[in-house]
Amino acid sequence: MFELNPYNLFSVKIIHLIMGLVSLLLGFIIGYISRRRLVDQLDQKLTSTKRKLVDCKLKVNDESLVLHRIRSRAGEINFSRISNALVSEADDLKDIIGIGPFLEKRLHAIGIYTFRQIANFNQEDIEKINDIIEYFPGRIERDHWVSQAAILAQKK
Repeated sequence: MFELNPYNLFSVKIIHLIMGLVSLLLGFIIGYISRRRLVDQLDQKLTSTKRKLVDCKLKVNDESLVLHRIRSRAGEINFSRISNALVSEADDLKDIIGIGPFLEKRLHAIGIYTFRQIANFNQEDIEKINDIIEYFPGRIERDHWVSQAAILAQKK
């Protein structure tokens, strides 16, 4: 048959051994690099999927998270000036133009339940509450909450 070293030279055996080792090393390196790329791609997909999962969970709990964040800042409001109110005394704040259901929940979360409380707002209170409830800057003034609340409080 076919003989690799017909003259039985020692140097040919070493050359074959070196070529085998080099081939083995090259095969290992190529395999390692290709597997590393695959692992990196799978890691990226996993990270992306985890991010999407977190986003889905946040969407479900988004309202409760916002209300919790707002509720935690309620201590920044000067209730001694605008007055305290109980939940049982709550007015329908949605009667004020510019306040919708979710905004009413935000106001309730910080302890504002009545028209009288809103009517007692000064400029500092407006800015502070605007910041706390994460509402559009200047919108409370543009919608005239204070004057609307004063009128509604008198009618009550």
